Order: sequence, then structure tokens, then C-alpha cells
Amino acid sequence: IYLPDDQSAGFSTSLTFTQLEPGAILTDINDLLGVCVSMEHSFMGDLVINITCPNGQSVIFHQQGGGGTFLGDALDGETDPPTPGICWDYCWSPSATNGTWADNAFTNPLPAGTYESLFPMSQLIGCPLNGTWTFNVADLWGADDGFICAWHIDFAPDLYPELTSYTPDLGLSTLDSAWWSGPDVNIDPTTP
Repeated sequence: IYLPDDQSAGFSTSLTFTQLEPGAILTDINDLLGVCVSMEHSFMGDLVINITCPNGQSVIFHQQGGGGTFLGDALDGETDPPTPGICWDYCWSPSATNGTWADNAFTNPLPAGTYESLFPMSQLIGCPLNGTWTFNVADLWGADDGFICAWHIDFAPDLYPELTSYTPDLGLSTLDSAWWSGPDVNIDPTTP
């Protein structure tokens, strides 16, 4: 997904969750394991990145720090038509302790990995888990390039309802089995 280099408009992409417990809200920030994006951009210092949860609460992950540090294997400058570089995977997690993107901008490009958000991710406590979560990126300066290849949210596995599993009892005479018969059907009694 191309990140438009338009200072007047940001870019947003959304995920809608429906499979979590109805009415569930985020009460422990550690249940949000991370928000991850696969992206490339040729100038980290002009980006503002945040996430907005279904009730409108949000947290800023990155805000214009890091100067000319690249994200991923980005192409420097714009092409017509826009041409993506190679996206790298970046995450923000409430358990990260290695600093923000800007804190780590001494390496160019910024290494793929998990980082702290600029503002505390605890600002998302109280968010409904089900509903639309929106990842927002604003590119505030011109003459550079960027793409988002994918993004996702990792919630703790115990937030999902328990899965139901079923193992059928196979056989020609059990209730869980089905079989066909007829003139062109060959039945193998050892593999019902």
C-alpha cells in the first residue's frame, strides 16, 4: 500500500475484530502483545504513526524523530508510478525496553524489531477488543517514498474464546461416519 507523500492528508488502514469475547475490553496492557507493521520509507523523520482503537482512544508510536533514517530497504525519492522498496517488520510492544524508533535512529536503516512507543501504550486501556482498529501514518514532508506491505495486532491468546475441537470416530458402523455405496464405489474395509 503506497503511503502518499501528501502533507495535507494522512493514510489509514483498518482491521476489524469480531472473534473476541463480546463486550471484552482491554484491561491489562500486557494483553496487547504488540502492533506490527511491515513497511519501508526513505525518511523516518517526517512520519507520525499512531493507532486508534474502536472507541477512538489512540496512542502515538512515532512522531517525526530520527531524521533521515530509512525504514526497510527503501528507495530514495519518488518514482512514477510509485515503486516499493523492500519492507521490513517493525513492532511496538508495551514490554519493549530498547527505546523508541528515534532512540535507535543511529543505525541506518532502522533495524527490524520491536520498539517502545513514543507515548505509553497504556493509553489503550479501556479499548473494546472487537471493532475496527486503525493504523494511521502521516507523511509530513515531501520528496520521499514509502509503502506499507502489511500490519497486524497481536492480542494475548487467552483473550480469544476457547476453541471447540471435534475428533470423529471413523468406521462403517459408528454414528460419526458417512459412506457411499453403489455400483461404481469400491469400499476398502481397512480404511473406512
